[in-house]
Amino acid sequence: MWRYTNANTGQVVEVPERDAYLDMLPNWTITGSPDDAGEPESSPSNSGQAIPGRPPESANKAVWVAYAVSRGMAEADAKALRKDALIEEFGENSGNDEDEGGDGGQD
Repeated sequence: MWRYTNANTGQVVEVPERDAYLDMLPNWTITGSPDDAGEPESSPSNSGQAIPGRPPESANKAVWVAYAVSRGMAEADAKALRKDALIEEFGENSGNDEDEGGDGGQD
């Protein structure tokens, strides 16, 4: 079951498959997935663990918000940013060797 939580109301819904509609809404985030079935259900702080890796740039904003939260950003801050800002902050440069500034590339 996939579990989604509404940031505005705190409502939690569980659906058997990922819901594309809920994924695109900025106030809904994934707080549980089939991958975390062994974890306690009453632990909403595990929300970041539902997203295992960097989402593709084509993923919707809600997925990027969830990823940013899993990387340590406050949920309110992540939701306040635009999707392109989240991609810039946590996208390609967060795990690849490409760096825009050119600094720190000394091996």
